[in-house]
Amino acid sequence: MELQKAAESRELVDPRTALDEVDRLAVAFAGDRQVEALVEATRAVLKMTTAPGPVDVDGLRRMFENLSQMAGEQANPLMELMPDYLDAVQSFQHGGDLPATRARFAEILKRSEGLPNSALGQQLTAHIALVSELMGSLDDSMPDRDETAHDRRPEAARKIADRPSATDAERAMGLLAAGTAALNRGEEQDVGRINEGIADLREAVKLSSDQPEHVMHLAGLALALYHRSLVTGSLGDVDEAIAVLEEARKLARGPADPQWSMVTELLSQFRRRRGESSSSSPAGLDALRGHAWQVLLQPDPGSARTTARKAAQDAVDEAGRRLVDHEPEGALRALDAGRGLLLFAATELRDPCTRLTQAGERGLADRWRSEEQPSAWLRDDVIEVLSRETDLLDPPTLEEIQEALGRLGADALVYLVPATAAMPGWAVIAPAEGTPRYLALPNLVIDDGMEIERYLAAAAGRDAARLRNSRDFETVELTDFVESLEALCGWAWKAAIGPIVKPYLEHASDRTPRLVLIPMGDLARVPWQAARRPDGTYLVELAAVSQAASARMLCASAAAGPVRQTATGLIVADPVTGKPTSDLLSARLEAYAIHRTFYPGATYVGRRPDGTVSGSGAGTPDEVRNWLRADGSHAGTMLHFATHGDMTTDPARASSRLLLAGGDLTAEELIRTLDADRHPIGLVVLAGCHTGQSIHGYDEAYSLGTLFLASGARTVLSTQWSIPDQDTSLLMYMFHHFLSTERRPPGDALRLAQLWMLDDARKPPRDMPAPLRRMLADADPARITSWAGFVHWGQ
Repeated sequence: MELQKAAESRELVDPRTALDEVDRLAVAFAGDRQVEALVEATRAVLKMTTAPGPVDVDGLRRMFENLSQMAGEQANPLMELMPDYLDAVQSFQHGGDLPATRARFAEILKRSEGLPNSALGQQLTAHIALVSELMGSLDDSMPDRDETAHDRRPEAARKIADRPSATDAERAMGLLAAGTAALNRGEEQDVGRINEGIADLREAVKLSSDQPEHVMHLAGLALALYHRSLVTGSLGDVDEAIAVLEEARKLARGPADPQWSMVTELLSQFRRRRGESSSSSPAGLDALRGHAWQVLLQPDPGSARTTARKAAQDAVDEAGRRLVDHEPEGALRALDAGRGLLLFAATELRDPCTRLTQAGERGLADRWRSEEQPSAWLRDDVIEVLSRETDLLDPPTLEEIQEALGRLGADALVYLVPATAAMPGWAVIAPAEGTPRYLALPNLVIDDGMEIERYLAAAAGRDAARLRNSRDFETVELTDFVESLEALCGWAWKAAIGPIVKPYLEHASDRTPRLVLIPMGDLARVPWQAARRPDGTYLVELAAVSQAASARMLCASAAAGPVRQTATGLIVADPVTGKPTSDLLSARLEAYAIHRTFYPGATYVGRRPDGTVSGSGAGTPDEVRNWLRADGSHAGTMLHFATHGDMTTDPARASSRLLLAGGDLTAEELIRTLDADRHPIGLVVLAGCHTGQSIHGYDEAYSLGTLFLASGARTVLSTQWSIPDQDTSLLMYMFHHFLSTERRPPGDALRLAQLWMLDDARKPPRDMPAPLRRMLADADPARITSWAGFVHWGQ
């Protein structure tokens, strides 16, 4: 309890020693429920009060559950209040609506007045009141209700600082809120009010000099000084703001600090005001390194996604500034720093034991191995060690990208960045040889009424129809979708592909040009291989196209050793999911034919063509997990899913998943299961809906397909929409034909299969079984929806 008091009053000098003491108490009194509950509570308090950053809501839930068991009946009113309180905290951390969240806190504050007169009840009531007042001082909805609200905001916040019982930490926080409110979110023009705000902020800085929040208060003062410089034109304020931020950055120490990115981004902005270009100031790029670490440090997936979303936008903004300064190489690094943060954070810490052992922390590595679900405390200890490697999550250099392109036989890596209100669209190009270049693409716009918006709307309707097993899936929705897709393909050539590919086609010899695309945001939903030239020629007929989630993932894929293709593996065919999804009748024929013709030694689970369940299994999540965990030398190296996929986009539970018999298999489960060292996988074919789509609507590319790549699979084929069942079966059979019979690399095999679909003179190969031959007679393989939805990733 004394440790808790010292932490709350900011009198705790050495938090790590305090935590060690708590751990010793836990060992000494192991099995004593009361001590265990107090240990959990003390850890949570120490964590919250000694390290600025998001609250570990899940940890707080566990803490209050323990305390309620210890306290008995008197804790019941507290426990009734806690779920709503923690939900409000989580909503605030995840970027929820501020007025609504403030209203929730006000309601909770009213209810808290009836809490027991215990130390814990009093402490919680005071904390809720503090948060409610702070949020009230910053509430954007107040000016709409009362024109004089701005005048009251600083005074309301100062009440927190003026409380007789307020600690220095609470006084500093109140003055920070008062100073920020006086600036009216950067719109205040009255120099007198701005000066009052700066005075409050200077006092907050003094009060917080020995507290973890000191860096945050310095940043607040720097922002206020910069705002005054914009109003008065004083460059002296800019210089002081830069000096304040340099002090804050020195205290932050490195990218793993929660305030690093904010401080470094501001420093970059202020230096640009003083005339420094991006090339002379690396601060903008340096700030992006901090974002990657902050994704790792978040206490829950929702907070991590919120952080990654902010990081992605900051990366695009920094890339735009670099391109304005004609620095395509800097733009490449900025864009890649913002890509796949959540995905890479998850995979980077999936098994960090090698790095920990190399750093002399074998004990920590053993603790990580021994815990099936590592605790937040253990994760923080691991990150503290890994953060010594300051370049751990840095984007690759141009030289590394070019080396990867050379290994893959590709001509260029191309980032596609959509236009914004402030900037045109861009293509940022890293060639296999030579210097980077960039193209302005003014037509690369995602807006209402544009071809891409109509396509995305039609795709959403079509996906919904398929998942509800609607009878009009192949009629009305398909017609709308085909029309929008045809228009999109013409737009894709005009808006981006034509200008990009022109020099490669002009200088092509006898080799097909090969491009790797990294489309940003909703551009990832575009089938770029189907971009259509005005004469009707598709890009796939002119060049080979792959995609990557980021240059970093491309480099990792290129560096991985090849995995030998075998005649064994796992094939999952249309399992009974127990959900209202359409049967994939043709997928069964496809999967069975692929099994019998190309992979006779593979394990076949799911349904046979006649609808009966395979004797090897129904296609359950456990069967897939067991195969992934098996020794690869016996289980095989090929994994083919002819199944439905689905996405959950709720911010708190967002996930991409495969629908299997008796349950789903999520991306998060896959990443915990797959061990590429024990079971190397050469090829994953995801012939199901949604397997290539990002689920969060920003530049994370966190899909089933990219997850397999990040976990060590060498090549992945995934889909961009709900594929027509019958036509997909033909494409998939031909892919495996070119891969296995003609021994072509996976990317070439997919392209050859797509060209076969487009060829009016196509002929079935000798090994095509009779049922698929009959299917070919009734199908329309050249229809764009039949072949354009598959994307190649990796080797």
